[in-house]
Amino acid sequence: MYRITKVLSVGPFATVERADMLREAGVTHILNVSGGPSHLTAEAHGFQQVSWIPLEDFSRMPPHVATEILDTLHRMASEPGSHVYVHCVAGHLRSPTVLWLYLIALGVKPDVAQKWIEERSRNAVPGHHRMVDHQHVLLAQMHGLANFFPHARPDIIEPFETV
Repeated sequence: MYRITKVLSVGPFATVERADMLREAGVTHILNVSGGPSHLTAEAHGFQQVSWIPLEDFSRMPPHVATEILDTLHRMASEPGSHVYVHCVAGHLRSPTVLWLYLIALGVKPDVAQKWIEERSRNAVPGHHRMVDHQHVLLAQMHGLANFFPHARPDIIEPFETV
């Protein structure tokens, strides 16, 4: 698991074997953007919410799916005290790209959001050109401005400082 901000983390598939580690790290919500369903459930594994929105590797993200993901992530991250873990299979492409778009929707510049993610998750490729393009960036910015402000939790965009 790679903590990107005080509220948002990214990484590989949330398996049953990783559930304890995620809970110990304070994860309360899980967003699965892999091609397969979650192995964890909120009820059985002690999370407040586990959601799955399937994405394909190396396929252009449809705009309606991008807004669904942004809205789902926003609802999770807006809950008081939440810590959201976004994952795909390896945590290298889909989940970093989703998190990157969400940070952009919250007003973080694309290059800054990319830097935050790449510095903390060395193998991540946020904003991969096969998944998104400049239209996705504009969509995230416009959707965020229209729907996510004012935001009750400014710590969502405070980078997590590693010790």
